[in-house]
Amino acid sequence: MTRFGRNIFAGMAAAFLVLCSIPHMEAQDVFLRPALEDFVDKDTLLVFPALIDTFQKVRVRKNENPVFGTVVRYENEAGTCADVYIYSLDTGAKAVQQDVFEKHFKETDQGILDMPSQNPKIKSVTRIEIPDRKPQAGGHEAHYRIQNGSTLMDSILYLTLYRGKLIKIRISYSPDDKDEAAGAYRFIDAITALLNNGKAGGKQKDESAKTAKHAEAETGA
Repeated sequence: MTRFGRNIFAGMAAAFLVLCSIPHMEAQDVFLRPALEDFVDKDTLLVFPALIDTFQKVRVRKNENPVFGTVVRYENEAGTCADVYIYSLDTGAKAVQQDVFEKHFKETDQGILDMPSQNPKIKSVTRIEIPDRKPQAGGHEAHYRIQNGSTLMDSILYLTLYRGKLIKIRISYSPDDKDEAAGAYRFIDAITALLNNGKAGGKQKDESAKTAKHAEAETGA
């Protein structure tokens, strides 16, 4: 694919990502940060680096309403966008439980499949299988082929639960561009590694707190 063709496709893919994320795009406070600066999400304490593989962080979109949440957008030189969403399911930011997370994934997946009935520009959406792709533990990954007008694209949804928050990744790219497909998988794997490291760090803090509390109890005795 030529650079010109990639730019056109990138615009279509970005529009599709926005279309798929309408609930997260309403009434948002947008703030921009330097591209080479890490972004720390105050709710999860996750640190999103400026660079992930071929992707560079280009924008952070934040809303104080936790249902709209935070969107961290990355983009690479080919024009492929990768969006990471951090959000809750109610305005009180109540921790999402595992059963609710499972239900939300099914609803999100079905919502993507139903998009042709919601928007005439989306001609078709079909689920595709990637035999060589191993699912990431603790989350759900789904792959789709979308006919968006005259543009055909593949799209990945990854959804997981992290300390009561929903973390969603959306990436779309041309099905003819194998390099971009591989880059998309590496991006998802990098984010899941970030989440796993955060979970491990949280467990270590919890264990340290328990040890300190036990020591205080013994001292008090």
